[in-house]
Amino acid sequence: MFVHQGALLSNRVPFAVDTLPECLENEPNNEPAAAQRVNLPVIVNGRIDRPGDVDLFYFEGRAGQHVVAEVKARRLDSSLDSALKLTDSAGKQVAFNDDYEDKAAGLTTHHADSRLSATLPSDGPYYQYLVDEQRKGGADYGYRLHLDAPRPDFELRVVPSSVNVRAGTTVPITVHALRRDGYDGQIDLALKDAPTGFKLSGARLPAGQDLLRLTLTVPPESQAEPCALSLVGQATIQQRQVTHAAVAADDLMQAFIYRHLVPASQLEVCITGSPHRFTIGAAVAGPIKIPPGGKVRVPVSAPTSTFLGEVHLELSDPPPGITIESVSLGREGGEIVIQSDPAVVKPGLKGNLIVNAFAVRTGENAGKGKAQRRKSRILLSALPAIPFEIVAN
Repeated sequence: MFVHQGALLSNRVPFAVDTLPECLENEPNNEPAAAQRVNLPVIVNGRIDRPGDVDLFYFEGRAGQHVVAEVKARRLDSSLDSALKLTDSAGKQVAFNDDYEDKAAGLTTHHADSRLSATLPSDGPYYQYLVDEQRKGGADYGYRLHLDAPRPDFELRVVPSSVNVRAGTTVPITVHALRRDGYDGQIDLALKDAPTGFKLSGARLPAGQDLLRLTLTVPPESQAEPCALSLVGQATIQQRQVTHAAVAADDLMQAFIYRHLVPASQLEVCITGSPHRFTIGAAVAGPIKIPPGGKVRVPVSAPTSTFLGEVHLELSDPPPGITIESVSLGREGGEIVIQSDPAVVKPGLKGNLIVNAFAVRTGENAGKGKAQRRKSRILLSALPAIPFEIVAN
């Protein structure tokens, strides 16, 4: 948000909103005898206001109760590098956490906020310690401490945030599920209020998986301006239907090792050119069932060649152990034979197979001493995603 004062406009300031009850931290609360009493669920708004300050809170817990404590500070531009420790009334540590990586905070390069989750071993008082790990403090070291029961949920990120694609063709996209507090169920994906001609294939993220590659097919007409699309995910969580919009993002690397899902304003698709004069597709009614060591024939539509060269079909980043055994194309239709390696794949694996169609041309290229063969490859389109499941024989 921004703050106005007359003609002056502040810089952008993060502003957090939640549905839980809130309170302010009260000093002094550095020792167990002076710990601030709170009732769960609650958000405590506080500050490590001097170097070495300890903020301590206590609550009454029950045996078997599941408690989640989470600090939101660095994600709100605070200087705090928090650490959390939960103890029982005797001072025995129940849980501890220093840094927690929140993949939803794609612009945070140092994940200095803390989060812990614990099942309480007995009835009685419990003490939640919050400190700055660097033993610093001051006016810039504010925080919001969430104390609550687990709230199973998810967020979605769709990558990349911008897609350039030829009219009438199909392109892979990737959806990341950022699961929270133990939710590991299936998530069904769909386009919301999309213009006619856009279609998702393979739009079901299996239970227990955090990433899904699927495909987007675009209309057969080019468009002068990029089209903004909205993708949503729906799931059943604790007998409730939950729907969340996917945030467009880009998968970027920091310091040659760390990856961040950096959010963008929207998912934009730029459709250019004219559609191919031939059809590339697959006829799959539902997930194909592949037994370990078995084979499945998948009907496909693709020409044997184009003016750009022979048509080759290839799997794009398939799961280990799944390969194409053979491809046959012809005027009356074609098929690909998918096989699995029993030493690698196991029953229960689900997902999508992405098949790319290339035009390949081989020609002579004068080399030093003798003629050399030169091969060119042009990506024509992807086939609509082929859902699959590895099943027991």
